[in-house]
Amino acid sequence: MTAHPSPSADGNENHAYLPAQRRDMILGMLTRQNVVTVARLASILGTTEITIRRDLNQLADSGLITRIRGGAMGVRRTPPPDAPDTARTAVDDSPDTAAAHTASSDTINPSAPAIGVMLPEPSFFWPGVIRHMATFAARAGMRLIVRESSYDGQTDEDAILEDLSCNPDVRGLIAAPSAHPRIGARIWDRLSSAGIPVVVMERDEPLMGTNFIDSVRTNHHYGVRKAASHFLGRGHTAVAAAFTRTPTSCAIAEGWKQVLGESDALTCPFICGDAQPYDGDGVNAVVDALLKSNATAILIHSDYLAIAVAQALERRGKRVPQDISMISIDGFVTPSSRPLTVLRSDGEDLARTAVELLVRRIGHAGCAVRHVFIDPTLIDRGSVLDLTGERRTV
Repeated sequence: MTAHPSPSADGNENHAYLPAQRRDMILGMLTRQNVVTVARLASILGTTEITIRRDLNQLADSGLITRIRGGAMGVRRTPPPDAPDTARTAVDDSPDTAAAHTASSDTINPSAPAIGVMLPEPSFFWPGVIRHMATFAARAGMRLIVRESSYDGQTDEDAILEDLSCNPDVRGLIAAPSAHPRIGARIWDRLSSAGIPVVVMERDEPLMGTNFIDSVRTNHHYGVRKAASHFLGRGHTAVAAAFTRTPTSCAIAEGWKQVLGESDALTCPFICGDAQPYDGDGVNAVVDALLKSNATAILIHSDYLAIAVAQALERRGKRVPQDISMISIDGFVTPSSRPLTVLRSDGEDLARTAVELLVRRIGHAGCAVRHVFIDPTLIDRGSVLDLTGERRTV
């Protein structure tokens, strides 16, 4: 891989994606457009149409997409007639629906000072954050120069940061470094020596690190408390958990374990810490454990895993929430595919805070380092059954 991979016409770097990467990107694309074609995906992801068909078939088998002739479309599911009103209006609270949030390119001075941005490959979350960031940067008289990294460290982040920090127009950096322990530690060192102000988004500094940099993160520790309170308030005291491995899953799992350790009111029959939504055997293992346990509900990260588990439950004759209640942590995919109660990070607040921290650092280089945590929002779409009424009638 060269130091500066050449982007394709779609802005994706021409490197070989691992199967998990390809499937994640396919799912991400289907959150932003209704249909994708095999030929288009093969071109964007730099692989063969046979490989793409294999990926699509596996995603369809997991219930995450719908296969159509020549491609695929996202899962669309109309709430049943007896679904609560919160579920019926779920599509109305999807992120970034208003065009007013996007900074128009013709209103930005191309010679204005710039903010260099290094965020992971496009997914359902980051494009919205970037759009909001562009808006807040424009209000500060600045523009964005965005470079795409990757979740697994395949992208040369050193080269990206070198390119951005050496650009005379760039006054500061906003970045989400690789979450890989070895690569991430090196990139944190690189950020600390960038020579210009830096703000890190949605990442923790490596343990015992010495590079203290302004940061803004979703407060997942408090977010799971909201989920726990929502479950308990509806009479669920035995709640299982399943988490896909992501850069934020450790914080989510730690917060959940802290809730369990501090509350006698809630028990957790099992925690599955490494479930992949397109791994049929893994999803079925989660469902097997759930049905064998005394759990009446489950907390799941990410959206795709929640959808896969809900689909697998339905194949077993079980329904959400009538048989198993569920809260998903992500909340960006489920509005259009399945009305699940969710914990969702606030992309607009994260973007605003990142830009404000950077502008502050640019104007006051010696000010104290700040770490800002923003609570996720719990959106009730009716996927947690209220058991308290049942108990009162017994």
